[in-house]
Amino acid sequence: MVREALTSARLRAMPTDEAAALFAVRRAEGLTESEQALLAEWLTEPVHARAFEQIERGWDAFDEAGDDEILAAMREHALAPRARGGLHWPQVAAVAAMLLVVVAVGLWFMLPQPRQETPQVAWARYEAPASQVRPVTLADGSVMTLDAGSAAEARFVTDGRAIRLLRGRALFEVSHDPARPFGVTAARRRIVALGTRFEVDLGGDALKVTLLRGKVAVEPVGIPAKTVTLAPGQQFIERGGAASVGTVPMLEAPAWSRGLLDLDDVPLGAAVAEINRYAQDHIVIRDAGVSALRVSGQFRAGEAARFANTVAELHDLRVIRRGSEIELVRK
Repeated sequence: MVREALTSARLRAMPTDEAAALFAVRRAEGLTESEQALLAEWLTEPVHARAFEQIERGWDAFDEAGDDEILAAMREHALAPRARGGLHWPQVAAVAAMLLVVVAVGLWFMLPQPRQETPQVAWARYEAPASQVRPVTLADGSVMTLDAGSAAEARFVTDGRAIRLLRGRALFEVSHDPARPFGVTAARRRIVALGTRFEVDLGGDALKVTLLRGKVAVEPVGIPAKTVTLAPGQQFIERGGAASVGTVPMLEAPAWSRGLLDLDDVPLGAAVAEINRYAQDHIVIRDAGVSALRVSGQFRAGEAARFANTVAELHDLRVIRRGSEIELVRK
């Protein structure tokens, strides 16, 4: 028989456990290419990933039970609705969910279980030096690039990958693993992704999430807010409790991760703060009028003296050098 097509709308209408069981049954038979894509998208939600893992444990127990006649019969019965033409997808899912839950619970009593204590996985802390960008290859092969002075913690377990951005900003290149969602918690949001590239920035007074490739969901943590899903080239900004989504130029990676600073008509004071993040010598501005001057251009991070000389020439300023301090003043 030709099986009924599965769509995102149909999945959203199903209870989570039924959808998880439906995917488990279909995967045992062999997923189509479109069903594989739907499963990957569906698993981006942490609650879906947990439900699917639980159902899969029950389903896998059928295969691990050897020649047990009772379990073999239960497995055959779980698969039976797919061979009959009278049931539709929701009915198959409901039957499969009921059977798999019963089996998953019953097997704990029918099969010998080793006594194990769940190990407590500690958070691993990563920090970037005050003037240096630090790339970190994580346990799953994902790469987290920390901006200068940034800090984060990571903890990977069997059913998930968690990052906490403590300060600064970071670029994430996430290894694809549908069974283990990759979540980054920052401020009052959690950014969930599978295989994708995105930036999270805690700088200033706002949280910024910029998607460069793939797809992410920005979920609220402990606040009454909606989940926001981003497409490549979109940026989520939350400032003072207000959230918005805008567009940004499409880039392979942010300039700072490549040792560059892109400045687009920003106050000189803000530009100096960025330059000072990466430089051994620091630029100082004590004149509010000088600090308010505007500057644009791409500059090499860490080269404070060159930046000061360029800005002085553009705005007719004077550079005063005192040891490791570079001051910009009016002539």
